[in-house]
Amino acid sequence: MPQVMVVARNFMDMVAALSASKLDMLYDSAFICEAMLRSFPPLAKKYVLQMLYVSAPVPAAAIEEWVLDDYASKHKVAIDRLVQLRVFVEIRDRRKEVSYRMNNKFQANMQKYLVSGGSLPREPVPSSITARLPTVTELENYALEQWECFLLQLINSSQVEKGTSFSSSMMRTFQRGLLSSRDNEAPKLSENGFQFLLMETNAQLWYIMREYISSAEKREGKRRSYELN
Repeated sequence: MPQVMVVARNFMDMVAALSASKLDMLYDSAFICEAMLRSFPPLAKKYVLQMLYVSAPVPAAAIEEWVLDDYASKHKVAIDRLVQLRVFVEIRDRRKEVSYRMNNKFQANMQKYLVSGGSLPREPVPSSITARLPTVTELENYALEQWECFLLQLINSSQVEKGTSFSSSMMRTFQRGLLSSRDNEAPKLSENGFQFLLMETNAQLWYIMREYISSAEKREGKRRSYELN
């Protein structure tokens, strides 16, 4: 099996790795824009809110004046993150001076969010149903049990009494880089596989999601190539 380095990433790192076109597609959703804003560093949130109703590009030098010199390093981190996520679009004029304007889709959706709010309309739930709802502790225990079952199937499917709903081909996708095998030998946990097991649960989940998305993109690319041929 091909070896793939396991790198723990959080939500923001995963989104930042997307292409510009995919980021713009994400920003079609006001709820994703809200989630992004909540995940920004504090200074980045401040810049987004200050520029939310500014349509013209703002010079980088002007934004630097919004913070004290003591926070120069945090300022750079905030700007780099906003540019990386295409929330801020960098513009250079003929004199090569840098300005920033906000991503049009992100800006429009956040303006709507501030005006109308971000909560979805909910219908009242009958008391007969709410009485049967599981508690937070029960949900946590169930989720942990399901995740442990998934990990066991990921490492050694033969040891699992009750498997997950993932197909064998999808499990092989998740196992890529986590297991190694030689001729006529059963797959064994690789060095990357041990690294994966030592990760925190949220980091493991992001790894699995990235593998799933990468696999889906490859299948979509093959499908389009087949249609063109």
